[in-house]
Amino acid sequence: MNNIKFLGKMIVENLKTQGMPFPTDPRVCTGWAKDLPRKSDTIIFTSCMYQIEPIVPTLSKFLPSAEKLKSLMPLSRLLKPTQQQIQRSYRILNNIVLSLKQSGINVGYLYEEEPYSGALLLELGLLDEFSDWAKHVASLFREKGIRKVITVDPHTHNALTRYGEFTQFEVEVISYLELVTPKKVEGEYVVHDSCLYSRFLGLREKYRSLIERSGIKTIEDPMITGKDTSACCGGPLAPVDREVSEKIASNRTRDLEKLGNKLLVLCPICYVTLSPHFSGEVLDLAEVIL
Repeated sequence: MNNIKFLGKMIVENLKTQGMPFPTDPRVCTGWAKDLPRKSDTIIFTSCMYQIEPIVPTLSKFLPSAEKLKSLMPLSRLLKPTQQQIQRSYRILNNIVLSLKQSGINVGYLYEEEPYSGALLLELGLLDEFSDWAKHVASLFREKGIRKVITVDPHTHNALTRYGEFTQFEVEVISYLELVTPKKVEGEYVVHDSCLYSRFLGLREKYRSLIERSGIKTIEDPMITGKDTSACCGGPLAPVDREVSEKIASNRTRDLEKLGNKLLVLCPICYVTLSPHFSGEVLDLAEVIL
């Protein structure tokens, strides 16, 4: 509990000073977008999740000793994704935008004004802090005249759909998965389902339909990839208990590897968490079918 309180304090501090939950180079968040309009009532909302999620494993290693620090800023030099990680995240986001355009949907982007969703506060149970941040983001969206937000990851999508419980929020929130058309792809993949997409956000059939329409053959086992039986990657637990998170990830990849050596994920947290343990290839859905 003390670790959660400390983490919450650090997150709030960074949100107030940097707009992100931990020290982040804003150029990493925005560098993927070059020609999207700043003014639009429909925006793509990344919450910088794909761009900075690769640094979380490093952050979680230092969090136990970070309580001795007054802030996370001394760790900022260590909290930088590699160029390869940055470029991968940029490809994913640009694939999504291109596919939206091909479906007749043009989006804007807030660039350096894009806020964090507050997902980590929500998932740590810090509801008062999440409420305050939701009100801040909702106010920004009203100021910008934003009516529709297209999300790219399950944790951001979940956070935004909860805003209405804490503040006035009349913005339509929709996942890119509900809007894009897949390209034709060959091959067999095992799918690691996002717990949020699959069980709580009602999008399992939507993205599995995209996979089927793309031509991909999925390798299934009802005890490993079933809606109610598939396990979590363990990633959301990492900031609180890294050791348990790693054990969950190891167990999950062991089961997935029984089915095949090519793994599809739909979440940047799942990718970062499972990739070090999976002996085969791990790809995001947007890398493969868009």
